[in-house]
Order: sequence, then C-alpha cells, then structure tokens
Amino acid sequence: MLNTYKFIIAALTSLLLVTEEAGAQEITLQKLSVNGAFSAEMAPFVHDSTLYFVSNRKSSVLVNVLSQDDQPLYKLFRAAIDKSGKSGRVTPFEATSDQALTVGPMTMSKDGMTMITTLNKTTSLRQARQGSSQNRLSLYEAHKRGNDWQEFAEIPFAKGDFSITHPSLSADGNMLFFVSDKPGGEGGTDIYLSRKQAGGWSDPENLGSRINSAGNELFPFYHPSGKLYFSSDGHGGMGGTDIFYSIFDGQWSTPAALPAPLNSAHDDFSCFIYNDELSGIFASNRDGTDNLYHFAYQMAFCEEPTEVVEDNYCFTFFETGEFDKDSVPHRYRWEFSDGSHADGAEVDHCFPGPGLYEIALNVVDTITGEEQYSVANYELLLEKSKQVYFYAPPKLKPNETIILEAELTGFEDLDELQYFWDLGNQEERQIGKTIRHAFRRKGTYTIRCEAYWSGGQLCSYRKIVVE
Repeated sequence: MLNTYKFIIAALTSLLLVTEEAGAQEITLQKLSVNGAFSAEMAPFVHDSTLYFVSNRKSSVLVNVLSQDDQPLYKLFRAAIDKSGKSGRVTPFEATSDQALTVGPMTMSKDGMTMITTLNKTTSLRQARQGSSQNRLSLYEAHKRGNDWQEFAEIPFAKGDFSITHPSLSADGNMLFFVSDKPGGEGGTDIYLSRKQAGGWSDPENLGSRINSAGNELFPFYHPSGKLYFSSDGHGGMGGTDIFYSIFDGQWSTPAALPAPLNSAHDDFSCFIYNDELSGIFASNRDGTDNLYHFAYQMAFCEEPTEVVEDNYCFTFFETGEFDKDSVPHRYRWEFSDGSHADGAEVDHCFPGPGLYEIALNVVDTITGEEQYSVANYELLLEKSKQVYFYAPPKLKPNETIILEAELTGFEDLDELQYFWDLGNQEERQIGKTIRHAFRRKGTYTIRCEAYWSGGQLCSYRKIVVE
C-alpha cells in the first residue's frame, strides 16, 4: 500500500511579477507659422536648421504661373527653424527660383553639398503649354560649389510615360528612395530604391508588396535609424492617407502606422523626423487645406523598470510518498497533456509554451506495465511573463549594429500600442516596435523599452556591455 502522498510542483524558473502603471507618452502638435493663409504646404525637409518645403503660394509679385488646370504651381521655399518648430521668414529657395515650372519635393546629402529635387521634364513654359500630353516629373541632381548650386542634371532612370518624384537620400548618400507611377508596380504609385554606383545610380528596384500596396505609396523618408517612413492610403490606418514606417532586416517589416494625433481621419503625409525620433514635421489637411505641423513627444521614462526574463516553462515534478515495501513492484508515471510522459518519483519536464495543461500521476505495475490506479490529477496554467520582451546580445563591439524588436507579453491584444526606447543615456532614444542602433563608445549600457497603450504602460530593461 502507498503511504500518504504529497503532490508538489517546484518551478525551475520563477515568474516575474510586474505592476502596470497608468499613463502614456503625450504628443504635442503645433501648426507652423510658415503656412500660408490661401496656399498648400507639404514635403518638409530640414537641414542645418533650415526648413525646406513645397508650397503653391505666389512666389513672385510680378508673375504667377498656373498649371494646365489653372492651379498655382508648386515651388520650393525655405525658412530658418529650430528644434521646437519656431520658424523665421519664408523666402523662395534660391537654388530653384529660376525654374519656370513645378519644383517638387527635395532631399539633400548629409554634408549639404548634393541636392536632388523634382522638376518637370519639360522646363520651358511655352513648350509645356503647347504640349498635348501631360508634362511628367523627374528627379534632377545638383552639386554645390562654394556658395552656389551648379546646374541641375536629370538622373537618367528609364524613360517612359510616367513620373518619378518624392526623393529621399540615406544618411550615407548611397541609397535613393523615390516614388513613381511606372507600369508594373503594385498599385497606383509605388516606392522604389536606387543604389549609388560608379558613374551614377543603379536601375530602380521596387520595394515589393510589404511596402507597396494596391493603393498609393508616397513621400518616402529614410531615417538615419534605418526606418523607412512613408505615406499610404493602402495599408489601412485611421482614414485617408496615413504615415507608416518599416525597417529592413532581410525583408521589410509589416508597416506600422504612427499614432494619433499624428495620423487622423484626414490625409496625413510627407514627414521629416529628427534623428532622435522624438519630434518632427508633417503635412495634413485636417484643417481643410494642406498645412505643416510640428510634433513632439513629451517623454517620461519609468525610473524602476523590471529586468527582462526568459520564459522556458520548465519544471520539476516529484512525489514524496513511498511504496509499501511488501507490495509488488510499482512505479510512478507522469502523463502530460502535451502528449509526453515520464517515469519516476521525480521528473523534469519542459512544456512547449504557454497554455493550460493537465498533469496526471499514476501508479503502474513494473512487470505488466498496466496502470493500477491514479494518485492525482492537476491543471497547470502557464502564461507569458508580463513584460516588454526584447533580446539583446550581452556583449557588443563599438559601432556594431544591432536590431532590437519589442513585444509586450502576458497581455491580451491591446489597441494603439507604442514602444519607446532609452538606449543608455538621455540623448539616445528611439520610437517603434523594431529599431536599429550602434553604440559608439565602450561601456555598460542599460537598454530600457516602454510599452504604452490606452490606460497602461510597462517598462523592462536589459544590460549589455560594449567592449
């Protein structure tokens, strides 16, 4: 006979308990003073404390050139601006002020010596008015010599009855993103990539269906962090055109929409994001016409994050009762509802993941293998730890790039989930579920990631050594 038994489960790994905190990172919006009362503004780009943007305001007191639809043509303008969005007087951008027709969105190299902008393929006002077909757009490149910009030269991409516009250079100047309605794409307008090579730019490559939809993708902005921000009316969102971002790690990640109030039920598009991603400028027609807005996150990181733990769902199961020495040979058999079993008074078992499992302890005859009777049955609910989980290697070398991806675990699906990163000091912060970063200096860093959602927040950390 069996003595009185005990059924004990001892965890090989402990569960982390966390406390949810109320609150969320707030976003402030302000309409820029550069907006005109009767014009449309869009396509912001900031370089060296100067804001460049596109507007269809009257650019000359003597001449007001109209399109074939009798609409004012878009031109490039500039104004001094600081990080808070305070701007100075608006003037036409002198490098393109002699262009008779459309001057569209532009981009500039990090050193400010190369500019790529959008111009009409036919630049003569007379020829454009006499032409029977649409005057398509293309990208033109110019270089600065001293204080002057040299003549613009068209980037010789494939010719055809389509437009190429909305350029964005990578920080190293080796990648050029742009938009085109060329045939063979995923939708109306798609985003393409060309790479710098000896003698010019490579043949464009379509970014594919992860980025491009059956709708229209517009205004790419390639951020120094490796995120591609872009505008789209084909990826869902809050309505109209919204701003999304994606990051490349072998393939482009599923586009994530920026939160409200950046995106809205109206058209929100064409953004410039500062390096720390905590502020930027974008265009929206939420007030009835296209205007530029400055946004800024009001960051307030938690002071006591919990350390990230690895959930491996491994346990030790043991029975402390003993068999009657005079009885026939018996043994314990543990049966688990994941389809496995183990024999012995003490066994180790790892479950494949979270879930509700049944555990049965039976006594079997060692000679016949038949089950004699049941000792106990037990249900075990395994859940993921409540944390902001992300993996980071414990050691890195300076300037070694890593990709960090956050996941809020232990919760049901939450709406408007956002992730914010502090990478070891107050000056290195990023936003997004997936980020790319390289630590420049040796040292020990505490990486914090906070998840925010409507009515809650959670913060976790890992330590890494850069040596």
